[in-house]
Amino acid sequence: MHLFVLGLNHKSAPIGVRERFAISEARVGEFLTKAAALPHLDEVLAVFTCNRVEVYGASKHPQQARQQVSRFISEFQKVPEETFEQHTYFFEGEQAIRHGFRVSASLDSMIVGEPQILGQMKDAYRLASEAGTTGALLNKFFHRAFFVAKKLRSETSIGSHPVSVSYAAVVLAKQIFGDLAGKKALILGAGKMSLLAIRHLKGAGIETLYLANRTPERAEEVARKVGGETIPFDKFDKWLADADIVVTSTSAEDYIVVPSKVQEAIKQRKNRPMFFIDIAVPRNVSPEVNHIHNIYLYDIDDLGQVVEANKNERVKEAERAEYLLESEVEDFAKILRGLAVVPTLSSLSKKFDAICRRELEKTFQRMPQLDEAGREAVEAMAYAIVNKILHDPMVALKERGAEADQPDYSALVRKLFRLDEA
Repeated sequence: MHLFVLGLNHKSAPIGVRERFAISEARVGEFLTKAAALPHLDEVLAVFTCNRVEVYGASKHPQQARQQVSRFISEFQKVPEETFEQHTYFFEGEQAIRHGFRVSASLDSMIVGEPQILGQMKDAYRLASEAGTTGALLNKFFHRAFFVAKKLRSETSIGSHPVSVSYAAVVLAKQIFGDLAGKKALILGAGKMSLLAIRHLKGAGIETLYLANRTPERAEEVARKVGGETIPFDKFDKWLADADIVVTSTSAEDYIVVPSKVQEAIKQRKNRPMFFIDIAVPRNVSPEVNHIHNIYLYDIDDLGQVVEANKNERVKEAERAEYLLESEVEDFAKILRGLAVVPTLSSLSKKFDAICRRELEKTFQRMPQLDEAGREAVEAMAYAIVNKILHDPMVALKERGAEADQPDYSALVRKLFRLDEA
């Protein structure tokens, strides 16, 4: 049985192609059930995300399975097969192991080190398990892939350096305040960037959120989603002193946060520090605010520098992760090669057992004078001879079958003993 993966991703296909093959979670079960019925596909699992469409399979004939899967997914999505084929990649054996491990560990992601892909791979495995389309090979592979992903994240810092502006801001806030639990945040603006910042802040432990927007209805809508409290936009300065963290992302053309307002707020706070995150363009916070004692101000360029530096750090950590991953690929490839000889060992054992039984029956017919004890003695001797004959070849097949760059002893044994003949 061979492991393979057929797919396309953000490197091989533009978004216009990827979205044509994207399948909603509600239809994945149907996709898997129909794919599992393909003649050359013994096991199947599918991964559908915004950046990749991948089918992992187990097959005795991977090349034939590839053709069938390519045709099937194209027909399932009603897209010409040539469109799919123009943008796909195909790996089998050790290359498929390496690819699957790299995907799970987010080394193949658009943003290296992002944590979402591991959850998406686990969801894909769950759906395939529920559909009953995985078996011994894919189960072993994905359990190992998840283990490797966690190991690389724990043994390297691949996921420790924030590479999004909003998340970088939260990490900086933690450096200033330590634990963010119990801290309060004031959000000025209710756009996409503000929403991302809010989610990261909530995830970091912020409990109290004040939200102000020029359009009150939008502020109310966002507040309902994130569990915040709306305040009047034109009176937000009255809440400044209560906020430990202030995020600004409005379309105002002039500064809306000026030194005089901040000086009054820090006075009321008795000089307890405040952290301003200005992700607006044009800027919402006057740069002069940064000169006030215990005020920390980061604008979009400051955060961009942090993100860029962190990207470079992730590249270094990714190189370490790739090195560690190779030994995991080699180990699992050895396991799969060992598994590959199991059917041959089983067939060989069954064939010799059948021969032994037939010959024993002939012998007992020619020797009717044998009593029960005699028959048992002859039978024990016959099976002992068979076991001793098979012992060394079977041990060698197990050992050499697990080694790389070795002849296909399994195929040779099957041919010599005609194990594939009816």
